[in-house]
Order: sequence, then C-alpha cells, then structure tokens
Amino acid sequence: MKLRLVHLVIVLCAALLLQGCAPGSNAAAIQTGVAQTLQIAELQTAAAGAQNTATPLVPPTEASEPTATLSPTPALPMVSVGQNTNCRSGPSSNYTLLTTIQTGQSVEVLKVYNATNYVVVRNPAGSGDCWLWLQYATPANFAEWNLPVATQPPTPTATLTPTPSYEWEGNWNMRTVILGTTYTGPMSCTVSGNSINCSMTLNPGALAVSISGTLSGSRQSASGSVNAPGSGTWATQIKAGNLNQFVGKFTDGGDYEFCGSRPGSSLPDPCLGP
Repeated sequence: MKLRLVHLVIVLCAALLLQGCAPGSNAAAIQTGVAQTLQIAELQTAAAGAQNTATPLVPPTEASEPTATLSPTPALPMVSVGQNTNCRSGPSSNYTLLTTIQTGQSVEVLKVYNATNYVVVRNPAGSGDCWLWLQYATPANFAEWNLPVATQPPTPTATLTPTPSYEWEGNWNMRTVILGTTYTGPMSCTVSGNSINCSMTLNPGALAVSISGTLSGSRQSASGSVNAPGSGTWATQIKAGNLNQFVGKFTDGGDYEFCGSRPGSSLPDPCLGP
C-alpha cells in the first residue's frame, strides 16, 4: 500500500513539471493522463483494501467423538422376589427346602444355571448357598456380571411312603354302646376278596351278632348290614395311625359307637367314628 502511494506522488510531480514546461497544445493531454493515472491508483487502493479486509479462511477442525456415558455395574449381583419363594438344595421341588426368600428381600447371586429358570444365591438363613426359582424375581437376567455356571446336584432319590396294609382277617375285641348300655366281647372276621364277614358274642346277655359287608378299594374301611336281634347297618374304618384299632358305628334308628382292637391292644377312645 505504501509503495503505491509513493508511485502516485512521483507521477503527480512529473505531470506537474511537464505541464509547466510543455507548450499549451500538450497541456490537455497531460491533464488527461494524470486523471487516468489517479483513477487507476484509486482502483488499486480499493482492491488492496478489500483484499485485506476479507475474512481469513480457517481450516476445519476434526469433530471429536461424543463420549458415551456408561452406567456403573453394581459391585454385587443382587436379586429380590415379589412373592415368597422357596430356596432349595437344587433346581426343582424334588430337592430339600433350605429356606424361604421373603417378598422384597434381596440376596446375592453367586451362579447362573442355563438349563432351568434358577440361580444359585447366598443362603441368607445360614452358611452356604441355595437354588432360587426366578419366577417372581427381579432382575431375572444376570449376563452382565459374567457369573460362573452352576452344576446341578444329583437328583435326590424319592422316598416312597409304604401303603399301609389294612388287615381285617382274624380276632378282635369289640365294644359298642346301645341306648346307654355298653356291650363288649370277642369278634372273629373272615375276608374273601372284598367281602368281609364277622361274628361276635356281646355281653351282658351273651347276644350273638353277625355282620357282613364289603371292603373299600384301599381296604381301610368296610360297611354292610347287621344280623342281630334287631337289624341295621354298620361302617368301620381301621385307624391309619394304629392298624390294631378300628372305629365305626351301628345305625339302627340312631348312630351307636362301634369300635375294636386286636387282642393285647387298648380300645380306641373315642370309639365312635369315622
């Protein structure tokens, strides 16, 4: 910019000198040249100013990747249940019940089990662990903790409860109370298939009485008709807790207690049943 101003000053000085020395015929031409020179100088000055005031180009900067916000993983995987849930020694109801996880109670998850909907948790009721069913659990997925996989314990052998053997055949001591009078005496029974027949002698009075009937499918109970000085029906049942006793009743216009026991065993009390 300064160099252009110097050139302009020199040109003007030269033009003035020439104008003073030149004859009158050349004065107009010199003035025209000076005006053109001034115009060119102004245009150059304006262009230089525009160039200097232009907004400089700034090279683009590389955008940085947004930083993902990660939720921290809890230090221990915990589980709670929305309903009281049994915690057992293995992943099914065949295993021993160790404790019950209460509604809202949180317990630590130690292992996962891929085969069924169970996890192994720390037993809150004592030492060791137990298997918790996830039916009512929150959460029900523990993949983010990368827990070890549990090995199913051996399936426990089911303990079969033996079916009681209800045996009516043989001798009994029996007792009945009819209209306030207590009768006792020996009774002998025979069984053929599901049919039962018994005979007895009741005292006082040495009354001969016989009964006949049918055993139930389980053979625990029997019922039938009475052949005596009167007639009626009877129903008895051997007691599951004591196979040497039975309780029952005669029905003849009313219900009268009728029970018995094997020789050497006490009569049941109460006698009326079942």
